[in-house]
Amino acid sequence: MRQAEDNRTIDLLGGFKRGRGRPITGEAKSNAERQRKRRQRLSTAGLVPLTVEIPKELFDGLTNFVRFKDISKDQVIERLLRQQLLRQR
Repeated sequence: MRQAEDNRTIDLLGGFKRGRGRPITGEAKSNAERQRKRRQRLSTAGLVPLTVEIPKELFDGLTNFVRFKDISKDQVIERLLRQQLLRQR
């Protein structure tokens, strides 16, 4: 501790200023590494990504339906595909 009127002595305890943000751990992953891990998790779970283009009004209807039913878009699309592709003809 130093006295308040002492402006020549360095304060050993209070002089350290910590940087902004979260401390660096050295274990940060790049976006490519995170995406690779995600693909591996999906593959292990037996899931395959599917990209489709649909009309905006259909997408808006899907979004409203998902909010109403409180389920994910993945679950809705999977259920619809199962109903249409696996039904008996």
